[in-house]
Amino acid sequence: MERLEPSRTSNVVAWLVLAYLRTNPNAKDTAEGVEQWWLRRWGADFDQTGVTEALEHLVQRGWLTVRGSLSGHRLYGLNQTRRIELQQLLRSRE
Repeated sequence: MERLEPSRTSNVVAWLVLAYLRTNPNAKDTAEGVEQWWLRRWGADFDQTGVTEALEHLVQRGWLTVRGSLSGHRLYGLNQTRRIELQQLLRSRE
């Protein structure tokens, strides 16, 4: 199973995004929405560049899917084919 190492800001963001998606697997949002609604719930305050970098990293690793919206923004969401794997990954980190 692939491992993410939370050593940089973007990796910390990636872990928080995956944790959010564990309990909200059908959630989809823009980078701005992820920062405002997904990350701030833990009191985390990251710059938009770090959030976008983390989301793109997760897309490249196959954890997230991305699609364009009517407004031209990119919507990020969990790659549903990896939902069970995500549950197992995060359970092993508890």
